[in-house]
Amino acid sequence: MVGLIFLLITLSFSADIENGKRIYDEWCAQCHGYEGDGKGYAENFSFPKPRDFTVGVYKFKTTVSGMPPLDDDIARTIREGLHGTTMPGWKRLSDKDIEDLVAYLKTFAEDAFEDMEDIEIVKVGTVPKCDERMIKLGKELYHGEAKCIDCHGLAGRGDGEKIWEPKFKDDWGNKIYPVNHTHPWEFRRGTSLKDIYITITGGIDGTPMTSYLDSLTDEQRWSIACYVRSLFLERKLGPSIRFVKVDRIPEGPKDPIWDQVDYLDLPMAGQVTIEPRNFTPVLTNVRIRGVYTDEEVAILLEWSDRKKNTGQDGLPPDVLYLKFPQKLSEGPEKPHFVIGDRKRAMYIWRWSAAEEEAKELIAKGPDRIRYQEGSDVRVSYHYDKGLYRVMFVRKLDTGDREDLVFEPGRFIPFAVSVFDGQEGEREPVKGTVSAWYYLILEPPTPIRVYALPPAVFLISIGIGLYLHRRLKEA
Repeated sequence: MVGLIFLLITLSFSADIENGKRIYDEWCAQCHGYEGDGKGYAENFSFPKPRDFTVGVYKFKTTVSGMPPLDDDIARTIREGLHGTTMPGWKRLSDKDIEDLVAYLKTFAEDAFEDMEDIEIVKVGTVPKCDERMIKLGKELYHGEAKCIDCHGLAGRGDGEKIWEPKFKDDWGNKIYPVNHTHPWEFRRGTSLKDIYITITGGIDGTPMTSYLDSLTDEQRWSIACYVRSLFLERKLGPSIRFVKVDRIPEGPKDPIWDQVDYLDLPMAGQVTIEPRNFTPVLTNVRIRGVYTDEEVAILLEWSDRKKNTGQDGLPPDVLYLKFPQKLSEGPEKPHFVIGDRKRAMYIWRWSAAEEEAKELIAKGPDRIRYQEGSDVRVSYHYDKGLYRVMFVRKLDTGDREDLVFEPGRFIPFAVSVFDGQEGEREPVKGTVSAWYYLILEPPTPIRVYALPPAVFLISIGIGLYLHRRLKEA
């Protein structure tokens, strides 16, 4: 009887494994490989590379460093995905399917999950309030004892000096970059204070991110988590941005005027439609602002770049394209968003870290690019602690028939391309690109908009008083 019960349990477990294998082969093997070794079809098209399950090392878990994950940890990664990577969230799978898939994943490294009875979990306890004292303490530790800046950089943008050492790789020998702490949308595990605390406490196995469980107190680890959250940028997404009218054009990319105007964040992606393609981009966001006067328009673009490249070490320089249709259309037609096409030309402002001046380009595809003689566009830029700020200035109407006219009150399509020299990205197409967005030079509000409502109110009061008097006389 006991043997029969054992057989039934074994058959039941095998059925779960079989279902997990079916799900894995259908949805996971394309990236992670049918043998679970990370050598699927997408191995050369993903950054970071797909996980190799055969060594039993998992990055995102609630157990302490060096210990295997809980089933719930693996299930959470499957269900929620990993932000900033090609690993999506598989919410389409049922809880039972995910349970079976987890069981199958563990068969790739059975030895790693043998001693689960002595597993140690990161103890979270009560989540504290991130007040000024905690943030200040966290900043001191981040820049001091914890040495976070060695990898994550002075401003937290993932540009620390240590990352350029040859040995700075993951356990699989792959290139790896520390997370940019100003970009919460890139955090793999999550952005809650608890998630950050668990990462600091348990580390990330298989990477240079160490555990601080034994080297820092509980309060110190919470304080660093508080400081990291204080670095988060607020990402503003949308289809368009307004450029406001100002009394003067900013003097440069660090002019205080820029802090007073709204911005729009542009999600960036690898250019994969035209050869040579870029399947493994590291740039995820460009921020744009704009202002104008009666004569000129100024546009500021900002993005994180871990290393400034001017063409040294045999690598190409960092380059930025700000792209517009050469001719505006009344309909939805626009040039191909990468570099224009033969039917619709693209008008481009080009900046390079290797040159002092901006250039204007007319492009009708990657093989039909023409530089204009001279340039009506001025440019200045600033690079500091892993952040580029590039400011373009141009007259609203240059009088050149090839140049786009910036007309207040009209929606103007624009797109952006960025080429990171450190990653070997080269213009005109192997870089990161945005979709098409719209900018509008917001017309100043006419004085009548402000004067009309009070005038109507006063007239209404006057009519009311007149009618009231007439009624009394009657």
